[in-house]
Amino acid sequence: MTYEQTTQVPNILFDLHLPNLTESELKIILVIIRQTYGWIDRYTGKRKQRDRISHTQFMTKTGLSRRIITNAIKNLNSKGLVSITCRNGNSLNGSVERRGKTSILYSLNMCKKEHQHVHFPTSTCAKFAHNKTNYTKETITKLRSNRPVHIGEIINQYRI
Repeated sequence: MTYEQTTQVPNILFDLHLPNLTESELKIILVIIRQTYGWIDRYTGKRKQRDRISHTQFMTKTGLSRRIITNAIKNLNSKGLVSITCRNGNSLNGSVERRGKTSILYSLNMCKKEHQHVHFPTSTCAKFAHNKTNYTKETITKLRSNRPVHIGEIINQYRI
């Protein structure tokens, strides 16, 4: 069975990040994926890498309140999963920097070739290692340590 109109979702979202996301964060990421990878840029002919998305669009597409959307975006940005920029590419990490801007562009960080350092708290790492038969003691110890975990390290280890 083939679907004509689909949007590809990166596997790393399911394999690595899903257990660490709240429902509102997941909804925001899915909207960003739809608004970017779900469209072909008319100038380049390739999938969009970033898109201008307003709070009203987020509210309409997710059913979430403005406050929850703001908090979810802040959390996703602090986790390094979402980049927020203005038209000329300057980073808009804080809500104060974004306030009053008419053109805020969102993009995903999880699929770029350069790997981001993401820190998972100990309790989250323990949840990630749900099936101990697939993990060595050494790997579980690495995951439970409080040092930042390099995503590439995890991907190579588990072939996600």
